Amino acid sequence: MSTPFRREAGERRIRGATVLDLLKEETGRTQVLILAGGSAKRMGPISEPKPLLRVAGKPLIDRCIEYLRDNGFGDFILLVGHGAELLVKHVGGGERYGVKVSYCLDPQVKRVGKAKALKNAIERGAVDRSKRSLITYPDDVFVDRTLAARFLLSHVEAVRRNGVLASIALASGVDLPYGVAKVDSDGIVTEFKEKPALDVLTSTGLYIIEPPVYDLILQSIDLEAPEPLEFESTILPRLAEEGKLHAFTISRNTWFPVNTLKDLERVDDVLRSEEAQA
Repeated sequence: MSTPFRREAGERRIRGATVLDLLKEETGRTQVLILAGGSAKRMGPISEPKPLLRVAGKPLIDRCIEYLRDNGFGDFILLVGHGAELLVKHVGGGERYGVKVSYCLDPQVKRVGKAKALKNAIERGAVDRSKRSLITYPDDVFVDRTLAARFLLSHVEAVRRNGVLASIALASGVDLPYGVAKVDSDGIVTEFKEKPALDVLTSTGLYIIEPPVYDLILQSIDLEAPEPLEFESTILPRLAEEGKLHAFTISRNTWFPVNTLKDLERVDDVLRSEEAQA
């Protein structure tokens, strides 16, 4: 299968091996964990699981799997909860995409969170602990066609050079959904900007973790904790404190999170425009 990365990589070489040779080797050592068990409360009342919502005529989960497949990945594990039966029925074993798909049902606790879902998958043997994992969400849409492949190669190089244990894809800036103001001591607005772009690096929800991080998750996360535990607030801060987290920066105009129906409409417009120009 010809993929965007294959067409763009050509015959560039990295230490005697082509980029494509290296990518094939490293994707073979990588499994994809898609966290698809959320209840999508911010979407309001919807009749189907969020990953099955259509954007530009195609379900979000299809776009997610096909995008990563086209970047060379072939081993997928879906962590499912809300709407699991419908999602499993739609995706199946991955044959329709040309990949392998397996599943792990989120733990049967009241308040889960992504960290609990990950620990549960590791404990139940759904995650191959000899492989690294690329972690993503079906509601994060990327329009940079080779981003995932470049992210993996950047991670591999960071492991070799700096001994990192994980990588995070960060967008260079974020558009605030609100207007902001500056106010002087007399309560007079001196400046107002509607939905400005902030010059901060923003997590895109795309991560890669090496096998030692599985042990950190197992040791740190309590499945019986009364509150939901998130990967981003429990594991990533520790890795950052220890200097084991690598940053891979992308343009903010290549990542579109779908958290609300308004986001869904925006991404629909973007993708239809992209596909019309392809």
